[in-house]
Amino acid sequence: MNPHQPSRTRKSNLGLWILSLCLFPLCAVDAFANLRFKGEVALESRQFTDDDNDETTDAGAALFTRLEATFKRRRWRASVRGIARYDVEDDNREIYAIEEAWIGYRGRGWEFRSGYQMLNWTATEAFHPADFINSRNYDSNIENAEKLGELMISLRKSLGRGALTFYYMPRFEEPEFPGPSSRLSLVPDGFDLGPYRIWEDDGDLTRDKNVNQWGGRFTQTLDNVDLSLHYIDHIERNLPIVVPLDEDDFPDPDGTLAIPIYQRVIDVGGTYLQIMGPWIAKVEFSHKNFVKPDGFSLLPEISDHGQAAFGLEYGWATGSGADVVLLFEAQGLIGPGKERRAELNTFQRDVLLGYSHAWNDTMDRQLLVTVIHDVERSNETLINARYSQRLTDTWKIQGGFRIVEAPPKEEDAVGLELLHEANQVYLTLTRFF
Repeated sequence: MNPHQPSRTRKSNLGLWILSLCLFPLCAVDAFANLRFKGEVALESRQFTDDDNDETTDAGAALFTRLEATFKRRRWRASVRGIARYDVEDDNREIYAIEEAWIGYRGRGWEFRSGYQMLNWTATEAFHPADFINSRNYDSNIENAEKLGELMISLRKSLGRGALTFYYMPRFEEPEFPGPSSRLSLVPDGFDLGPYRIWEDDGDLTRDKNVNQWGGRFTQTLDNVDLSLHYIDHIERNLPIVVPLDEDDFPDPDGTLAIPIYQRVIDVGGTYLQIMGPWIAKVEFSHKNFVKPDGFSLLPEISDHGQAAFGLEYGWATGSGADVVLLFEAQGLIGPGKERRAELNTFQRDVLLGYSHAWNDTMDRQLLVTVIHDVERSNETLINARYSQRLTDTWKIQGGFRIVEAPPKEEDAVGLELLHEANQVYLTLTRFF
């Protein structure tokens, strides 16, 4: 049985409930003419290099769909969007998730929203220290995993050329990790990742998702500068403690070999973006201060640490009207030692070089090539190439490849070493409607 399947089922059922809750009042008030529907259906295929392991799935063929409904009527707004994926080769990749399902009201400089929301707090291409609110589906892109919706209430007040927004999040949203048969699994061989636990402030472990989380974010635009600052007190969902289980000291009723444990963290940080002619400079940073629960000495603590990323882009237009951009980014963890940094983040001391080419033609042809290299740990490189274009007004094709070179240096692999030689090619054919 897939250990993550129960959470997906609940998420799917909750999504249907929220969808009904949002759409019923809208349709009941002469709103059908104000509803807009769109969606997409895609055939996804991916092929990994053979790892000579019968327990893993080297090929994937999936059906993916995304449906969206939006509503606008006077000062009222609403949006419902969800995704579903079914892989005929790997049952663990199946997912039904909410991206957005909220209803809101705006007026006189205020905006209120309630429901599942997806926030974008990043300015960089691959490294995202400040973009941590939404949980992720890690059986997707290594450098930028798919986001999942976050249940929250938000209240936004316009201030100058920006805003101050307050958030309250009453529910822990669990990330989705690849199953044991996935080539993208982040769990060492021999471990089967079981159901999560939340490490409460009193030291107890619980699976109750109803927890109080809150915070705020300030944004402002000053001439050619965009900046933001945030303060968030929540359960850190993208950096769990993975604990191997011992039947005598720490038994698990589900019989699994390891479980992810999440704890509360206070995250303070922000973003900075400045346009300087053809140049764009970007900075993201955050500092995680973990709240230390009482009493549970069997669990290792995640040390407080900072994370910062810097990006620089240079772009120009060609004679044919295409846009070309050269990318440079760097990210580092601040505080922990070298080995601990590698355990905490796949890109703990890395740089990125990239090339983007958009033809700006009727077929919307786009090419992106990036190389991420670890400057601290030898022989760790991630190469990505992606090309996409429209075939017609409603059909689009996208393909690419990914190469992971990170041979383990010790007996226990960490960071990108867990994905060593998980090289893949992929192709996606999408129909929009």
